[in-house]
Amino acid sequence: MLQKRIALVIGIFLMFGSLYAQKDLNITIVYDRNEADKMEFQGSIQGEIESLLGQEYSLHFNELFTGGDLTKSKAILADVYEDKSSDVLIGAGLITSKLLSERSSYPIPTIAAINLDNLFTDDFKKVETSSIDNFTYIQSPFNIKKDIEVFSQIGGVKKVAVLVDLAFEYLDYNVEQYFLSDTSIQYDFIPIKQGSQETLDLISEDVDAVYILSSLAEYSPVEVSTFFSGIAARNIPSLALLDYPSIDLGAYAAFSSKQNLQKIPRRIAIYISRIAEGKNPKDFEVNMESVSRQLIINMEVVNKTGVYPNWTILDNALLVNVGKSSVGRELSLKSAIAEGLENNLSYQIAKKQTQLVEQDVKLAKSNYLPQLDVSSSGLFLDEQTVSSSFGSRGEFNWSAGASFSQLILSEPALANISIQKLLKESQERAQQQTELDVVLDVVSVWFSYQQLLALIQLNDENVKLKNQNLIIARDKVKVGYSGESDVYRWETELALAKTDFNSSEAQLKSVQYQLNQILNRPVDEDFVVVEADKEDYLNQLFDARLSSIIENPGTLKLLSDFLADEAHANMPELKQIELSLQAQQRMLKSNKRAMYMPSVAFVANYDYPISIVNAATPPPIPGLEFTLNPTWNASFVASIPIFTGNSRRQQIKKSELSVYQLEDQQQDLKNKLELQVRSNLEMLQTSLRNVQLNNKAADSAKNNVDIVQDLYNEGQINITTLIDAQNAYFSAEINATNSLYTFLTDLFVLERSTGKYLSLGTEEQRNDFISRFLVYKSNNQ
Repeated sequence: MLQKRIALVIGIFLMFGSLYAQKDLNITIVYDRNEADKMEFQGSIQGEIESLLGQEYSLHFNELFTGGDLTKSKAILADVYEDKSSDVLIGAGLITSKLLSERSSYPIPTIAAINLDNLFTDDFKKVETSSIDNFTYIQSPFNIKKDIEVFSQIGGVKKVAVLVDLAFEYLDYNVEQYFLSDTSIQYDFIPIKQGSQETLDLISEDVDAVYILSSLAEYSPVEVSTFFSGIAARNIPSLALLDYPSIDLGAYAAFSSKQNLQKIPRRIAIYISRIAEGKNPKDFEVNMESVSRQLIINMEVVNKTGVYPNWTILDNALLVNVGKSSVGRELSLKSAIAEGLENNLSYQIAKKQTQLVEQDVKLAKSNYLPQLDVSSSGLFLDEQTVSSSFGSRGEFNWSAGASFSQLILSEPALANISIQKLLKESQERAQQQTELDVVLDVVSVWFSYQQLLALIQLNDENVKLKNQNLIIARDKVKVGYSGESDVYRWETELALAKTDFNSSEAQLKSVQYQLNQILNRPVDEDFVVVEADKEDYLNQLFDARLSSIIENPGTLKLLSDFLADEAHANMPELKQIELSLQAQQRMLKSNKRAMYMPSVAFVANYDYPISIVNAATPPPIPGLEFTLNPTWNASFVASIPIFTGNSRRQQIKKSELSVYQLEDQQQDLKNKLELQVRSNLEMLQTSLRNVQLNNKAADSAKNNVDIVQDLYNEGQINITTLIDAQNAYFSAEINATNSLYTFLTDLFVLERSTGKYLSLGTEEQRNDFISRFLVYKSNNQ
């Protein structure tokens, strides 16, 4: 009995299995390229067909590759038609599509993936179906006429070099007749050559712009990038037929095509589904229900060429690589710091002030060095004086002399030397303080620049997202799925997103000027940021071992105490006031010694009479003779003030008060520095926690927006909910980015308050810091 039941079940299963067995569907796809060079949208044709029909049919694909050869293409298509084993034939390239569209009969259902008849005109909109038995096609999403109309508005274009793909020659397209109908612009037609440099060399020097009427599939990505760089080096803009990957590889501009091309495989899959149902392709709609024509401008290349579109074009375009530049000097964080210390004017002023103080020390020491003066004089005398000089003087008397002095003991001079040395050391600390300030200024502006770069990228993504939503909304209106209200709302959101984008771009430019000013560079000079990954900054600058210390309230208190001690030992401001106090104490000691210490010096003079002219006749006194003999004298001089109007006692009193004042200032500065260290450490702790929380919020917002996006696409929620979710995600991403750069800035602010930038130190210095803290921790627990 059981065996009969089992046999019955098996029989029923086999019966239904035969009823619902998948039908075979043989699909032949012919590509223009070689197998290794298949274009992205062509490769997705098979995937779209499998996604739509894979559950209902047993799909068998036959992919053929012509390598772009016209003769081979004709032969392959003829073989497919003669064989008739395929249920559907798809021409997936320009050449195969053109060849298929020129046939008079189609033995099997045929689809031409791309029809280029609409490249230069809008008349194709009048055609709704092919009306040819067993044949349909898809109108191309490109429109060169509109491309040129917009492109001609950029930079006052008068002459355009049009680089024409060889496929147009193969297909007998008379490209020139379409362009020459526009007499306002002069065109120079250049066929694409095998080598990119060979093609580049054919572009004349007098062209204002280059239009690439080709996918440049003949070239490797490296060749394409070099090709676009060569055009940009001539300071002329380039407009590419395909936005992807041309924009990424260095094209100046392109109209969005990737999204439009991605719709073609989906449309082909729908056509095959209808063919499998027995419908004739001649009745299929050939026009795309919605084609997006969004101008995309590569701002990095714009800055490189120096050709800037007007504001109307920029406002209506999607801008990519904003804030990036391939022109100018390269800057990293450390090179910017080094450049700041070398060129910053505040630091240069401080260094020159140190040099001036060094001269004051030398001047003070010069008082204790020997002093030697040499002089010569000529003296004219009247006759009466000459006659009464008994022959020792004449009408003109010429003599030479020298004087020598050596200070032996002088308390004011000794005190001045000591004080100037202390002031020199104090100025060196002031220079060190300026150095620390310059580093913090550079770092703060640098992170502000990086923060704004990240904000621009986020704003750019937001603009693209809102633009994509607008395109979807317009598509839904065209198919009657939704009303115009969604379109207006997304247009509003897109305008607001572009406003935020423009604002962040202006802020970035302002910070760029500020950084150049700090580095003492021309304010408007461009530079290229070498390192820009925020995670790299975090890993390089922040010692991960500090995380567990900061996050623990107990060890945070010990770290705060430890850093306060570090600040007292390192801070140049404290060293300055200590040196000023020592200088004032030395002044006080000098004023007290002046009450009883004499000043002692050795002085010597030497006079030599060179000539006496018209001397009087000496009186005839026996033994009295006048000769021109030199004279000299030497002496030790000691002096001590006895009474100076009580000024010395007042100087002592003033010095004592200055010492007391500096001692109070020293203690006040210690208190302020400790307050600063502890406050900055609390801010760093908060910043670290905010980084973690904002990252978590961004992840959650991303998960939420993905869910809401799917629900909106399915029509389960309204547009307001989606906008709220997207705006929440965008705000969360901004907060996550801002919190990270705030944390890095707070890290340097804390280190500035301790007098040493550990983040810029070596691994050995970091290990030493951690080791000293661990010893401090063990001694104070």
